[in-house]
Amino acid sequence: MKSVMDSVCEYLSGCPLLKPELPFYLDYVDDKDCYCVSTVPNVPYRKDILGNRIYTVTFQFAYRTAIGSDMERGKNIEFLEKFCRWIDDQNDRRSFPALGDKQTGKSIRVVESGCLDEVAEDRITGVYVTQLEFVYKERI
Repeated sequence: MKSVMDSVCEYLSGCPLLKPELPFYLDYVDDKDCYCVSTVPNVPYRKDILGNRIYTVTFQFAYRTAIGSDMERGKNIEFLEKFCRWIDDQNDRRSFPALGDKQTGKSIRVVESGCLDEVAEDRITGVYVTQLEFVYKERI
């Protein structure tokens, strides 16, 4: 059985907006163009009235890419806007990461839209970060 974050990575890597030739990492951003999902501290879970556990997993989607010109930065912002719309569409369709037998996805949403978070020393590449939230239920 794979972890929930592995399932989230696999799910996001299926986004048709992502370049398939770029690597996709968990908790690691390379110094070359790549995508990454990084974990963020979360409240462990809450219980519903039947005793099922409701998990809220907050995480960041990061994208290292070229930022050397206004045109490149404009394309990056356009990509992130489309990525956020794709997440919204997946939530509306109730299309969520594949989970274990007793786990069911409830929602996935953008918490904070993408912004340039880090700039390399050479000022040629940067990392854009979008914060997301995935809620799922684990039946007892």
